Amino acid sequence: MTMLFVVIIGCLSLFNLMLTLALARKFNTHGSAHGSPTAFGNVTMGVSVPDNRIPDGAPMPEFRAQTASESTVTRADLVGAPAVVGFFSGTCGPCLEQAPDFVKAVTGYPGGRERVLAVVKGSGPVVAELRTLLEPVARVSVEASGADSESTAEAFGIVRWPSYVSVSADGRITNHLVPGELVIPTAA
Repeated sequence: MTMLFVVIIGCLSLFNLMLTLALARKFNTHGSAHGSPTAFGNVTMGVSVPDNRIPDGAPMPEFRAQTASESTVTRADLVGAPAVVGFFSGTCGPCLEQAPDFVKAVTGYPGGRERVLAVVKGSGPVVAELRTLLEPVARVSVEASGADSESTAEAFGIVRWPSYVSVSADGRITNHLVPGELVIPTAA
């Protein structure tokens, strides 16, 4: 009787191990039910991060971003031709990991860095590293965490870090999970 019990427990343990490995492979390959890829940190143990608050197709909100060169970027600066806005945080591991992919995606963007805005939240060495990496291809706005005035990230309804937004010529936005999804128009 004891031997039968040991065999049953052994079979159940083996089944549990195989099921766990199959689920881990599924999440590593396909992401969550919302399509959030685990490789980029948007899913932790099968729990998906909520979508940004402004849905795809909505008009770009009014905002004011102060860049490192002391210029100001507003909604009016990004309407009229396609543009891209990337949101990064100094406390977000995937932000630093995906920043080089963002740089590759927007290198050669029609209109150059005038059509690309990178918003970096926080302070410290990681923020400085992000700024150095992003400045050749984008106008960079560094915004302090918990600032008194409304931040650009809050205006865009960003709750998922990093986030990427394509802006159409008519000012409509499309949210993206990874830099490779950005819509890069071809130069006419």
